[in-house]
Amino acid sequence: MRFTLTCMNRLLAGLVVLLGSAVAWADAPPRVLVLPLPASNAIDATTARTFDARLLVALDDTKRVVTVTPEDEPECTTLKCLAELGVTENAAYVLSLSLVREGEGLTLFGTLIDTKTGVSAKRVQVARLSPASLAKLAPGEVVPQLVGAPPGQTVLAIAQPATVDGQTIALALSDRLSAFRTFKVLPLDGSDRSPITHRAEVVLTDFSITKQRHQLCTYLDGALTGTFTITEVATGKVVFAKTLAITESRRFHFSSRDEVQELLVTRAVDDWMAAMKAGRVDALLAPSRKR
Repeated sequence: MRFTLTCMNRLLAGLVVLLGSAVAWADAPPRVLVLPLPASNAIDATTARTFDARLLVALDDTKRVVTVTPEDEPECTTLKCLAELGVTENAAYVLSLSLVREGEGLTLFGTLIDTKTGVSAKRVQVARLSPASLAKLAPGEVVPQLVGAPPGQTVLAIAQPATVDGQTIALALSDRLSAFRTFKVLPLDGSDRSPITHRAEVVLTDFSITKQRHQLCTYLDGALTGTFTITEVATGKVVFAKTLAITESRRFHFSSRDEVQELLVTRAVDDWMAAMKAGRVDALLAPSRKR
């Protein structure tokens, strides 16, 4: 009887170990075959490979997926073919990326393919990128769209505008937003590669300063029209959006273009900050909020 009970106990212990292993395997992060960014005329090969490397690091840092890479760049582009490629690598998903030039910027597209069904499980997009921001900031924007927002601190990245005027405004907004201290604002140079939770963007449709004669005197007439938007990266939800139309006019003989430009930038930043404070954007972005 003692021998039988001992054997049964050992059997039960073995089953527990086996079941525990099965649960651990079932809960293991899925394998994702990450394809390299295809060669294109939009960027040079060095920038593309830098993006690839940082994307792999950003995905691995989440601990939510296990990344694998192909030995050779695939020749096929259809969902079915790429899914079959993923099956050969024992991957649950395949991440395929492409880059196109739109206007003055670049747009990155991604498709996550389910290898079991051969169809798209998720599509992602990051627009208005420069070659520099593609390599430095884009991986941090792609990953939350694929695996969800990272836990912990809210991190806001401001997209680098293509124009000098837009960059001046973005830099001023970055300084003012940092003063909230309820969330982290990444530097515009992309030196900090923290996981991004939100993207901020300034889009100017007009920023002009012209010399005009008003009756007997000549003036410098400035005009600014633009929209500032903050979007949650993982969900695409717009947290804040406001469009401004501002004008400033100064006597030509007593002023300069730089002065009018500074007035336009200051007014725009002040108005956007006032609107954000009125809308309690700092509270919406506070890290204590539920993700």
